[in-house]
Amino acid sequence: MIKKIYSLMLLFLATGLGISACFSARSPSSQATSAQSDAANGEEIYFSGIDQSGNRIRYTGGPNFGGMMMGSYLTCAACHGPDAHGGVHVMHMQVMDAPPIYYDALIAMKAEDTGTTPQPGGYSLQDFRMEVVDGKDVGGETLDTDMPRWQMSDKDLEAIFAFLKTITE
Repeated sequence: MIKKIYSLMLLFLATGLGISACFSARSPSSQATSAQSDAANGEEIYFSGIDQSGNRIRYTGGPNFGGMMMGSYLTCAACHGPDAHGGVHVMHMQVMDAPPIYYDALIAMKAEDTGTTPQPGGYSLQDFRMEVVDGKDVGGETLDTDMPRWQMSDKDLEAIFAFLKTITE
């Protein structure tokens, strides 16, 4: 029995050291450009709702998420999915249809909202800010109340925008 416990302890220690080595080998300053670093930070925020300082990013509005189980809270991925492709889902007995928000989809939505032809690069950081922070689409219409109004720094907003640009259809 003691031999099994000792073996398990060694296994956990080796696993922990291996994971630690993987993360320490990923030094953004030595292995990634600034854009890649922004996108990596944006990915972290997209999935966790936590900024680089380790603080939960606050928001107003949004779905009645509840957060009852294990301290859960809202993130971009909770509604728009792990691949930013959106879709219909149920959250606390409420049906929600979240739009896709990967970069090409944002360009297409802007063209639809403004009645123009989609253009490469046709969706700006300012357009993104208007939707995510101000809760208005690029045509100036108020977004559905399911969309939270995020209270985030420009740096965090830019990072999420950089991450969304890395996702393809």
